[in-house]
Amino acid sequence: MKHRIVLATDSLDPSGMGEHMLTLGGAIQDAFDIVLAAPDEGPSAVLLRRAAALGLGVKKFDLHQLGHWAKWLQEYRADLVHVHAGIGWEGHGLVRHAKGAGASVVRTEHLPYLLTSVVQQAEYRAMLRAVDQRIAVSQAVAQSHAGWGAGKIDVIPNGIFAVPPRREPRDVRAELGLAEGEQMILTVARFTAQKGYDLLVAAARAVLSGHPKARFLLVGDGPELDGIRSAIASQNLGKSITPTGARSDVPDLLASADLFVLPSHFEGLPLALLEAMAASAPIVATANGGTVEALGSKHPFLVPPGDSNALSKAINLALADRATAHASAAAARARFTALFSAERMAQQTAALYRSILSTTIRRGAAA
Repeated sequence: MKHRIVLATDSLDPSGMGEHMLTLGGAIQDAFDIVLAAPDEGPSAVLLRRAAALGLGVKKFDLHQLGHWAKWLQEYRADLVHVHAGIGWEGHGLVRHAKGAGASVVRTEHLPYLLTSVVQQAEYRAMLRAVDQRIAVSQAVAQSHAGWGAGKIDVIPNGIFAVPPRREPRDVRAELGLAEGEQMILTVARFTAQKGYDLLVAAARAVLSGHPKARFLLVGDGPELDGIRSAIASQNLGKSITPTGARSDVPDLLASADLFVLPSHFEGLPLALLEAMAASAPIVATANGGTVEALGSKHPFLVPPGDSNALSKAINLALADRATAHASAAAARARFTALFSAERMAQQTAALYRSILSTTIRRGAAA
């Protein structure tokens, strides 16, 4: 009989974390009975529908009535609940109810430790008493959480399935309205303050001075989108920078881009970066968190977070020195293949589940 594993988040906008959960659930569903649990609201409701389409079990819950979640856990007799959290205040109720229902509890931290409130820090430490094991998606995330709660943190880096493009780059570029000789600079990220779109807009004029045929394509959705659109308009950059909203053809875009840029202020281990690595796209990125771990410290186009001047210089260099750009893209693709596959992530996570569950069984037998 397969162990029953519940992958759970209480985030209303799980974004990349939700993609991680779908990838993990799909990769291990032959070995375990998997249920993905999330609020039935907004983007989280979309996550539930996508999980069902993958053949995963789904559980909807109301954030304001977690007592029903606790009752369901007891009735379902989950063996292990794996709670996924971005900001440190997420997931506390899910953790406590899972432990109260008799399940083993694993918690993955997808972002660095960002809590500054003394009250929130105390609540985080108290919540961890109900966690059997924490996972961090990168060494940088693990290091940021060290000292903020009891227990060892295992590092299981994010992994993705490499998705090939479906269309030829010339067709994609034509559909986007790119003329012959124009250089496509692609960014794929949520429009939040974390992702640094403001830095990219600030860097754009200096890039265009050196490369007037550069065209920026900003792919994603989120609360900062309208603000970024206003910034683009106020600087008369509308002909050079196009926010597209969310798109479903990111592999096609990556295969068609001259450069991928990720200007984040902080990161855990960004999935969009792994997608760009898998697509062999040349990359300019800010040197923070798991980004450096993914690309390697010798990647030639890493820049300090928050520095728009350094960002524009790196973009200009990558567009001018195509030999170095393509060599770095090949090296990034090799690192992806060796270190960041979905299969590797799934194997490591499944091994951790089995270790925890076998310990629980031994304890039960001894009792």
